[in-house]
Amino acid sequence: YAKTQARRAEIARAALDVVTTDGHKAVTVASVAARSGLSEATVAYHFATRDHLLVAAVELSNEVMAEGADIDLLAGVSRTGEFLSLMAAVGTSSRNRLALFEAMAAEAADPDHPAHAWLNRHYGTLLTVLAARLQELQHDGQAHPDLDPMRFARQMVAVWDGLQRQWLADPAFDLPDEV
Repeated sequence: YAKTQARRAEIARAALDVVTTDGHKAVTVASVAARSGLSEATVAYHFATRDHLLVAAVELSNEVMAEGADIDLLAGVSRTGEFLSLMAAVGTSSRNRLALFEAMAAEAADPDHPAHAWLNRHYGTLLTVLAARLQELQHDGQAHPDLDPMRFARQMVAVWDGLQRQWLADPAFDLPDEV
């Protein structure tokens, strides 16, 4: 099974490469096969549909962005605004990757879509991190003690998602600064 996992990772990397250079609409079994040097049959064996390829690409993109941030999500930035701005800067480092995220997030509203489980995991992690960050600030006396950490986290994610969508439509403003 290690070989299968390695092959799936190789294909996901090729799909993300296509997204990064050409956008998520350019992802097809054929384009990923060509990018990975594998046959279309091999790609289709590991990823049943184009949507499954896109989910693999967005999952890998999230991992790459987290590594690119090179920060401990709960420490190292003194103010929540700085923390969120840094994360937004990392998120906007690739317009094509952000467009993939938005497309998959929209599709994930359907519980039968392959992106549904991914988005729930993504939001679960993000909500946990943001709520924990607020709790840390409350403990240090830097945030109001009556704020509900999970409510704060949900509101921040909603603002962040809305601003990302606006930025994709019109990148005339500085998204990290706005966040």
